[in-house]
Amino acid sequence: MDYSQFCAENVSWETTFIPVRKGVKLFEIHFMPPKPSPFPPVIFLAGWGSLIYSWEIVLKEMTKDFEVYYVETREKGSAIHHGKQDLSIDSLGSDLDPIVAHHNLLGRSYIMFGSSLGATVILDAMSQDKINPSYSILIGPNAEFKAPWFWILIARITPPFLYHVIKPVIIWYMKKNYLDTDSDPEQYQKYVRSLNEAHPQRLRRSALNFSKYKIWDRLGSIHQKVLIFTGSKDVMHGFENTVKIAKSLSQCDLVDLGTNAKTHSVDMVDQMRQYLE
Repeated sequence: MDYSQFCAENVSWETTFIPVRKGVKLFEIHFMPPKPSPFPPVIFLAGWGSLIYSWEIVLKEMTKDFEVYYVETREKGSAIHHGKQDLSIDSLGSDLDPIVAHHNLLGRSYIMFGSSLGATVILDAMSQDKINPSYSILIGPNAEFKAPWFWILIARITPPFLYHVIKPVIIWYMKKNYLDTDSDPEQYQKYVRSLNEAHPQRLRRSALNFSKYKIWDRLGSIHQKVLIFTGSKDVMHGFENTVKIAKSLSQCDLVDLGTNAKTHSVDMVDQMRQYLE
């Protein structure tokens, strides 16, 4: 696949699979701007099932002057591993240190950038001292993943091969309860595409694991500098809980951009630059 559409002009890119754990390799796209960056390199983790198409605007702007390692976490279909690998927040966080080491960033300055699940994985890894980034830039992190009991039951009893049968119901429920299609119609389209291209087995297993997760009692142990972007109209990512997360961190700035679309915009990258400068 040609990834030129996801980066600024004259930016070079290359793809690779990084071995992170025994039997696990993660797909990565390395974007390199033509001139040396004034900022530390960025390790970029998208959300649960999120595709690179959702980040085209952000990556085109970010790669103008950031070196970016866009990594697809192990619950995504691009990852190489057998069906029994752990798909918990802890296991996703344990993959980060090998990535940092692979790029010779241990003991050096680097930025962790993550959205939704990716942001949660970063917080979890920092709380357990698995990684020590100079800065973490997070969009809509979750301290827990609340799902209605009936969806958990459906996930437990429904075999993966029936995923495409129940998918229209999932999309309808998300649209009705979590997505504001009036103020942010693009968010709906992004989630539909992600669900259409998801890996059913991994989606199911990770959902069951994530439903048990909470990090509230470990947020106080995070000492790194954190910038959180949130959207007060983004129902999916729970604005009030995001504010609570920010207040629980010792070095955190919080920026409300209103909608999910704004957190995926050029304006967000501009504010990221201002914060780092």
